[in-house]
Amino acid sequence: MRIARWTIVALTVVMIYYFVTSNAIRSGNPFLVPDVILTVLLPASAALRGRFAVPAMIFAFAWAAAVWTVSLCTYITRGAFADGANHLPLIFSSVLAAGLLATTALGHGDRERGRA
Repeated sequence: MRIARWTIVALTVVMIYYFVTSNAIRSGNPFLVPDVILTVLLPASAALRGRFAVPAMIFAFAWAAAVWTVSLCTYITRGAFADGANHLPLIFSSVLAAGLLATTALGHGDRERGRA
């Protein structure tokens, strides 16, 4: 779970940098609301403890991967894949972290039930 939380820190820093250095905060940006939601959702999920932490982080990573994938697809449909290729590490790290969390959670559940 520590790796997932550090991944969230890194992804949140990337998004904050994006908001500060780009013209993202404008009414014509169709990704403004989803981007803000993921920028808040990621660290909020990492702050949770107990049994809600893992499902919340998996949801946050899935949301982030979905937003970034749709954004990448808009670049691809405009014929500007190179401009959106920087989304790939964000997407892959989100999917990988969610998968690791799910695998860890499944294994933890088996150990609790005495099946490991």
